[in-house]
Amino acid sequence: MDNTNSYDFKLSQARGLVSQLGMFAEENDIPKDLWDSLESTIYEFYEVSNER
Repeated sequence: MDNTNSYDFKLSQARGLVSQLGMFAEENDIPKDLWDSLESTIYEFYEVSNER
């Protein structure tokens, strides 16, 4: 069975990327509205919800 298409796997990948980029955004004073847009785009790309 290929787990790379499972929802949990996609959610994990999206959260990992958001976490890494979030640290970069904080360190480099990325504007909140730009960061929010990027975060939303990442979750859309992985086709998962960012609701926790």
